[in-house]
Amino acid sequence: MEPTDDEFRTSLRVVLARSGLSMRALSAAMGRDAGYVAALLDPSRPSRARPTPTDLLRASDATGIPFVELLATLWGIEPRRLADELAKLGVGASFGAEMASLTPAERASVADYVAFLAARHPSERGQGRDHPR
Repeated sequence: MEPTDDEFRTSLRVVLARSGLSMRALSAAMGRDAGYVAALLDPSRPSRARPTPTDLLRASDATGIPFVELLATLWGIEPRRLADELAKLGVGASFGAEMASLTPAERASVADYVAFLAARHPSERGQGRDHPR
Protein backbone atom coordinates (compact mmCIF):
# COMPACT_ATOMS: atom_id res chain seq x y z
CA MET A 1 0.00 0.00 0.00
CA GLU A 2 1.29 3.44 -0.92
CA PRO A 3 2.41 5.44 2.13
CA THR A 4 0.43 8.54 3.09
CA ASP A 5 2.04 11.93 2.50
CA ASP A 6 3.12 12.14 6.17
CA GLU A 7 4.56 8.60 6.09
CA PHE A 8 6.32 9.40 2.83
CA ARG A 9 7.92 12.56 4.27
CA THR A 10 9.07 10.64 7.36
CA SER A 11 10.56 7.90 5.19
CA LEU A 12 12.22 10.40 2.87
CA ARG A 13 13.86 12.07 5.88
CA VAL A 14 15.25 8.66 6.90
CA VAL A 15 16.57 8.07 3.37
CA LEU A 16 18.09 11.55 3.31
CA ALA A 17 19.86 11.04 6.64
CA ARG A 18 21.05 7.58 5.64
CA SER A 19 22.37 8.86 2.31
CA GLY A 20 24.65 11.42 3.94
CA LEU A 21 23.72 13.85 1.18
CA SER A 22 22.18 17.28 1.40
CA MET A 23 18.67 17.82 0.07
CA ARG A 24 20.14 19.51 -3.00
CA ALA A 25 22.63 16.70 -3.58
CA LEU A 26 19.96 14.01 -3.27
CA SER A 27 17.75 15.97 -5.66
CA ALA A 28 20.63 16.16 -8.14
CA ALA A 29 21.41 12.46 -7.70
CA MET A 30 17.83 11.71 -8.74
CA GLY A 31 18.19 13.95 -11.78
CA ARG A 32 15.70 16.47 -10.39
CA ASP A 33 15.88 20.23 -9.81
CA ALA A 34 17.80 21.41 -6.74
CA GLY A 35 14.66 22.09 -4.67
CA TYR A 36 12.90 18.78 -5.38
CA VAL A 37 13.62 16.97 -2.09
CA ALA A 38 13.06 20.13 -0.03
CA ALA A 39 9.65 20.58 -1.68
CA LEU A 40 8.73 16.95 -0.99
CA LEU A 41 9.62 17.37 2.68
CA ASP A 42 7.72 20.64 3.19
CA PRO A 43 4.02 19.94 3.87
CA SER A 44 3.14 23.62 3.32
CA ARG A 45 4.36 23.57 -0.29
CA PRO A 46 2.27 22.32 -3.18
CA SER A 47 2.47 18.57 -3.68
CA ARG A 48 5.19 17.34 -6.01
CA ALA A 49 5.28 14.06 -7.88
CA ARG A 50 7.00 11.37 -5.84
CA PRO A 51 10.28 9.94 -7.15
CA THR A 52 9.87 7.60 -10.11
CA PRO A 53 11.59 4.22 -10.31
CA THR A 54 14.22 5.86 -12.51
CA ASP A 55 14.77 8.54 -9.83
CA LEU A 56 15.16 5.80 -7.23
CA LEU A 57 17.65 3.87 -9.39
CA ARG A 58 19.76 7.02 -9.66
CA ALA A 59 19.48 7.64 -5.91
CA SER A 60 20.47 4.04 -5.24
CA ASP A 61 23.54 4.36 -7.45
CA ALA A 62 24.55 7.62 -5.76
CA THR A 63 23.93 6.55 -2.16
CA GLY A 64 24.51 2.81 -2.10
CA ILE A 65 21.04 2.27 -0.62
CA PRO A 66 19.62 -0.77 -2.43
CA PHE A 67 16.92 0.02 -4.98
CA VAL A 68 14.53 -2.50 -3.42
CA GLU A 69 14.90 -0.77 -0.04
CA LEU A 70 14.06 2.58 -1.62
CA LEU A 71 10.98 1.06 -3.27
CA ALA A 72 9.89 -0.42 0.05
CA THR A 73 10.61 2.71 2.06
CA LEU A 74 9.17 5.33 -0.28
CA TRP A 75 6.51 3.44 -2.22
CA GLY A 76 5.53 0.58 0.08
CA ILE A 77 6.56 -2.09 -2.45
CA GLU A 78 7.93 -4.93 -0.36
CA PRO A 79 11.13 -6.71 -1.45
CA ARG A 80 9.43 -10.08 -0.89
CA ARG A 81 6.86 -9.20 -3.56
CA LEU A 82 9.61 -8.36 -6.03
CA ALA A 83 11.58 -11.48 -5.14
CA ASP A 84 8.52 -13.71 -5.51
CA GLU A 85 7.66 -12.24 -8.90
CA LEU A 86 11.25 -12.53 -10.11
CA ALA A 87 11.37 -16.14 -8.93
CA LYS A 88 8.19 -16.90 -10.86
CA LEU A 89 9.90 -15.52 -13.95
CA GLY A 90 12.91 -17.72 -13.25
CA VAL A 91 15.16 -14.74 -12.50
CA GLY A 92 17.62 -14.95 -9.65
CA ALA A 93 17.32 -18.62 -8.82
CA SER A 94 17.55 -21.81 -10.80
CA PHE A 95 14.71 -23.27 -8.76
CA GLY A 96 12.28 -20.34 -8.97
CA ALA A 97 9.33 -22.43 -10.15
CA GLU A 98 9.80 -24.90 -7.34
CA MET A 99 10.03 -22.12 -4.75
CA ALA A 100 6.93 -20.43 -6.15
CA SER A 101 4.93 -23.60 -5.53
CA LEU A 102 5.82 -23.64 -1.81
CA THR A 103 3.70 -22.10 0.90
CA PRO A 104 5.08 -19.04 2.71
CA ALA A 105 5.91 -21.25 5.71
CA GLU A 106 7.80 -23.71 3.50
CA ARG A 107 9.72 -20.86 1.83
CA ALA A 108 10.64 -19.57 5.30
CA SER A 109 11.94 -23.04 6.23
CA VAL A 110 14.03 -23.13 3.06
CA ALA A 111 15.39 -19.66 3.85
CA ASP A 112 16.28 -20.77 7.38
CA TYR A 113 18.12 -23.80 6.01
CA VAL A 114 19.99 -21.67 3.47
CA ALA A 115 21.05 -19.31 6.28
CA PHE A 116 22.21 -22.30 8.33
CA LEU A 117 24.31 -23.62 5.43
CA ALA A 118 25.71 -20.18 4.62
CA ALA A 119 26.79 -19.74 8.24
CA ARG A 120 28.89 -22.90 7.91
CA HIS A 121 30.89 -21.54 4.97
CA PRO A 122 33.93 -19.29 5.17
CA SER A 123 32.97 -15.65 5.33
CA GLU A 124 34.71 -12.31 5.35
CA ARG A 125 35.00 -12.68 9.14
CA GLY A 126 36.94 -15.94 9.06
CA GLN A 127 36.62 -19.61 8.37
CA GLY A 128 33.49 -21.68 8.98
CA ARG A 129 33.83 -24.43 11.55
CA ASP A 130 33.60 -27.29 9.00
CA HIS A 131 36.30 -25.95 6.71
CA PRO A 132 40.06 -26.28 7.08
CA ARG A 133 42.01 -23.17 7.95
